[in-house]
Amino acid sequence: MKKKVSKKPLAIMVAVTLFAGLLAACGSNNGNQGNTSTGTNVKDNNGNTSKEVVTLDLFVDQTWWPLKDFKGKIPEQITLKTGVKLNITVATDEKQLPLMIASGDLPDLVATGTGAQIKRLSDPKMSYSWQELIDQYATDFKIDPEYIAVNTEEDGKYYTIRNNFSTAAEWKANEKYALTDGAGITVRSDIMEAIGNPEIKTMEDFNTLLGMVKTKYPDMIPLVLNPNPAWAKGYIGMQFGAMKDGMVEKDGKLVHALRTPELEQMYLYMNELYRNGYIKAENFAYKNEDQAKQIMTSGKGFAYAWTTSGASRIGAETKDTNYKWMQLPAKISESFKSEHYGSGWQGVFITKKNKNPEAAIKLMQFLLSDEGQRLALWGIEGTDYNMSEDGGYPIFTYDRASDEVKNSMGVYWWGLLAGNAVNEALGTYVPGTETTKANQELSALTTFMPEIGLVQPAADSQEQVTTNNITNMIDNEEAKIYMATSEEAAKKAFENMVKQADKMGMDKLEQWANTKYEEVKANFNK
Repeated sequence: MKKKVSKKPLAIMVAVTLFAGLLAACGSNNGNQGNTSTGTNVKDNNGNTSKEVVTLDLFVDQTWWPLKDFKGKIPEQITLKTGVKLNITVATDEKQLPLMIASGDLPDLVATGTGAQIKRLSDPKMSYSWQELIDQYATDFKIDPEYIAVNTEEDGKYYTIRNNFSTAAEWKANEKYALTDGAGITVRSDIMEAIGNPEIKTMEDFNTLLGMVKTKYPDMIPLVLNPNPAWAKGYIGMQFGAMKDGMVEKDGKLVHALRTPELEQMYLYMNELYRNGYIKAENFAYKNEDQAKQIMTSGKGFAYAWTTSGASRIGAETKDTNYKWMQLPAKISESFKSEHYGSGWQGVFITKKNKNPEAAIKLMQFLLSDEGQRLALWGIEGTDYNMSEDGGYPIFTYDRASDEVKNSMGVYWWGLLAGNAVNEALGTYVPGTETTKANQELSALTTFMPEIGLVQPAADSQEQVTTNNITNMIDNEEAKIYMATSEEAAKKAFENMVKQADKMGMDKLEQWANTKYEEVKANFNK
């Protein structure tokens, strides 16, 4: 008896042949649409199918990060260019990432600007070194040697390239428009006008101004502090020549800021402002900047210790009111000092749990490129901005000062995953604004010392533990100085902070820092 021969294989072959022919015909009639991947695809500006979209999970270690989704026209363009979409998780508190690292439960990508977490993630057990991924997947990805130098760890590898850093050559090439931003104090200019526009040239003038506001506007808070210590203390600290925390150079050696008389003077001055009723006690209980900003946007505050862009940003949020805003002069003291220790801030780590390290490193290659930085930080050229006549800076077609507008577009924030300091600075340049005026003043007064910023202890080292303990102690104890009932009590509270830091090992930390500082300086002098 003969076996029956199945006709199914032949039928399948015919169907496949016909389907392939149909695809070829469609391709010849409708352009290049031949990608038969079953995944999600993106289309280029001509409607042609390009790369299959890869979704990578990104954890952002910033509780204040405003974007919870990778949405808006700028993320869409990034996906179009790279084939990558991001699934975003924003930290709920500062303990979340350390717990994730300890458990090994990490997503594809982690963005963090916290020194201790940067050190922990800069570990071959936790993250890929960028160089190994570049060698394997992106040999055309070239990174400036100085960027590599400031991100290289003790094992000789670099696991990220932090944002908000530029080389001296980049700053020099863009010095006309790339300006330093920093701490500043924003005040109500309409009230300044109402009280006669008093000149603010000294710290005494500032104190007098707050007194005038308290007298003439008793329902208004004269001075509101941003809850972030860097902003709260930043402007007043510069006037005394004080660093707020960490190491500072004195006579070629590093000492902790708590050792310096300038920091004590800053604290005593802020205590005087509190005792005069210019700062309210509840200010020291604020947990996020929205609480402080709401005081200003509601018209209840006169001066706000925040950033040099404060007048522009608060102005954008209060444009429907009669409130007007201005920045105080950058320097109102002969003791003024502004030193920039920045060697970068936030970095993106490609973890060993990453499901597609090739897509990840190519995403970072694009975001670090000039095209990628301009897109993510500024928007789409010709639509969202045009370059100035001399090509020096972007002129925006949208309200750059409005966080609401930026958030809806998805612009700026994703640029902070990789954007350098110069491109960030160029994005703030607008001729004649309060922000530009303040940044021009501050830039002319600032000294760049990135080598101090590179004196960072290894993760989980005793030096790291001591550094964290001292910083946490300052955060917990400094309110006792601010709210002391007398200058004598404020001095005792400051002395107590120094004693606690000494017990925590500040002296040994300084010894280690100076040894490390010599190593760093030697690398810079190569």
